[in-house]
Parts: sequence; C-alpha cells; structure tokens
Amino acid sequence: MQRKPWLWGLVLVLMISVASGCAGKETQNANNQSDGSKGGESTKGAVELSFWYGWTGPEAAALEKIIAKWNAANPDIKVKGLSQSDYQKQLTAITGGNPPDIASNFGQDVVPWGERGAMMPLDDYIKKDGVDLSDYITAALSTSQGNGKTYALPIAMHTTMLFYNKDVLAKAGFDGPPQTISQLKEYITKLSVKQDGGRLQQLGLWPGVDAFTFTNAFGGSYYDADAKQVTPDNAGVKSAIQLAKGIWDQFGSEELDRFASGLGQYMSAQNPFFTGKYAMTIDGEWLPTFIKQFAPNLNYGIAPIPYDDNNPNLKNPGNVTTSVFYIPKGVKNPDASWKFLKWLTEPEQMGEFTAALGNLPTRASLLDDPIYANVPGFKEFLTYSQSPNLHSFPATAFANEYMTEFTDQYNAILRGKIGIDEGLKKVKDKIQPLVK
Repeated sequence: MQRKPWLWGLVLVLMISVASGCAGKETQNANNQSDGSKGGESTKGAVELSFWYGWTGPEAAALEKIIAKWNAANPDIKVKGLSQSDYQKQLTAITGGNPPDIASNFGQDVVPWGERGAMMPLDDYIKKDGVDLSDYITAALSTSQGNGKTYALPIAMHTTMLFYNKDVLAKAGFDGPPQTISQLKEYITKLSVKQDGGRLQQLGLWPGVDAFTFTNAFGGSYYDADAKQVTPDNAGVKSAIQLAKGIWDQFGSEELDRFASGLGQYMSAQNPFFTGKYAMTIDGEWLPTFIKQFAPNLNYGIAPIPYDDNNPNLKNPGNVTTSVFYIPKGVKNPDASWKFLKWLTEPEQMGEFTAALGNLPTRASLLDDPIYANVPGFKEFLTYSQSPNLHSFPATAFANEYMTEFTDQYNAILRGKIGIDEGLKKVKDKIQPLVK
C-alpha cells in the first residue's frame, strides 16, 4: 500500500521509513525503464502505456506480475511499469505536458489534484462501461470523489491497529494489550527501559503517534463543511495532540532522536518492533505480511487502537486512507489508459494485488473472498474496517496544504518549539483563506 498512513499520518522527523508499498526512493523496473514516456503507437502498431506506481521491492514485483498478465492477454496495448514514489514528479510531468498514461497515488491527493485539472474525471467512462460503484466501500470511494466527479478508483484501503510484542508485555506483567488511553499511558511507562545513565534501551510505544488516528478516539474533526470552517483547534484534535505531546515530554525529543538514530530500517529484519526495541507500535494492515517475511518467529498480537476512557462509544477509532489509480490529464490515448485502469481494479486483479501486499480491498464483494485466507492479520483488520469510528481526512481542494501545515506545526509542538494553541492558530490562519 502507500502509507503516508501513513498514512496515513504525519511525517515526523523521528519516523523511520513509513509505508508498505509507496514509500521508498525511486527505483527502476525490470525493463530498465528510466522515464515515463507518453503512450502512443509503437513501431509494431501496438499502443504503449507508461504506468507510474509508488510501490517498491516485493510489492512492486507483485504489481509487475499483474502487468505481465495484462500484457500477455492484450498484445494491442502494452503497459510498461515504473516504480516512481516521488509524487511531486508525477505532478511536474503532468503540468509539463509529459504525463505517464496511468499512475497511482494516495486518496488524499485525489480531490486537490482533480479539481486543479491534474486528473481526468472518469465518470463518462464509468457510465459507458457500467462499472458498479456500489460495490466499492463508501469510505474508500469517497476519497476519490469531489464535487460530483470521480477522479480515481481506489485499489486498496488502509487503517491502523495496535501491534504488541506478547513476550515483552508478559515480562512486564501484562497479560494483554491496553484497551483505553489511560491504560496505554501506563503501559508506555512500564514498558520503557532506561539504562546507561538514563538512556532509552526500549520504548513502550513507537513515538510517531498519528494525530489523525487519535483525533477519532476523542471525537474530533478537522473541518465543518456546513460552516465552511477548518477546525484544527477542535477539542478532539487538541486532545490527540496533548496525548502525543505527553509521550514526547516524558522522554524528551533529544533522547527520542538519539534512540531512533540507532534503530534498523522499517522494511527489514531490523525493524525496531521486530527486534523488541518497541514493545508496541501503531501500524497498518501490511505489517503482518512484513512480519511473515522478516520476523516469522515474532510472538505478537493485534489489537484495536485504545479508546478515550470518557468516550467508550468511540471504541475502535482510526483514520482511513486509500491507494488509488488515475489517468493524468493530457494523456494521448485516454481510452487505452481507461481500459487498463478498469481491468486493474476489477475484483480478480484487485484480489490478487491486495492479497499479495496484505492490504484491504476496496470492493465489498471481495471481503469474504478465499484469496485472503492465508493473509496474516487480514481477519483482524477486516473486522476493524467495519467500525463506525473510522474516518478519512476531509476530501477538499485544500487538503494537501492543510495536512502539510498541520504536520509542520504538529512536529513543532511535539518538539516544544511552539505551544499547542499557538501552533493550531497558525494552521487555521493559513488554511481558512483557502476555503471557497
């Protein structure tokens, strides 16, 4: 998938490598393709489409397998994939008149890009070919739609849960994971180990606490659509930030930075959760697949995100994000691009791809499909995905600017460079003028 989490979340300086699938530096595919040349007629008469996607490593290999399946069955339209996870390069290519013919992105980018003319509306194609949008999970499809237009189709849905090391918790006297936020705070304190003059050796919880996720635990909201007001100073948002700030203040940003600097890479056997450096972590549905690959002997559990003790009706909270495919504006052969995109998001291909990555599909018809029977963690995340307390960041034309500014001020707040009220006021003052 493409976690930004992520995310999906906030780009903290302390974060190691985020996401399954779309994070990571630019790579070249097996065909050694080094650019996204426009689609058109090849010398052999077939249409050639360039396909930029954000997944890397084994996940890119899974997508290339599906591309090969298409190419074997469609000699008239050849698709060449390129692992390209720098989404700014996508935008630069589109605005420069040299777009890829199809591309992946995050759902949170769809409405901002679509309304600014970077993505083609797909509604005419959807209507002409009778694509059943009712089969898409509403929360996932909503990230691809704005002002009555559909700019992309979601291939995978993502949310996070609490992962915990059963052995580490048992050693500290815990027989299960924390259920409430007050318990979470207690666990973090007891599971964090300091040695060598007070230096951290083990941390109770990965410190990149996602404010978007915990905002939903406190019933918060980032936008009042009726009043057309951004609400970063909403009480629930502030409570989520106060939770994260308390964790950072407990250990100090300098010590957290020092501790993180010696930890291993996310997509490796040295992932700090896999090695026991983090007793607990908040991560996405792809993590069990990584554990199977890199730490098959890890004794771990998956639990709901802890809920606010004062709001038990908000159990199973979380933030929903999606990975999507779209057709950039200005492609030479949009009909061919659509034909491939439509095929790529059909149940058979969606099932193959999301099962390989351990992601949740966005089609309701796939939720009980046996293809996921051996996907680790799928049952837990599938059940969790039905929670009414999972929400997406508001899909607005200014969502990118909003999330970027919020992230910048959030990081400054955590590091003690600015107060909570002052930081959130800066967000509101900068973003509210963008609301139209």
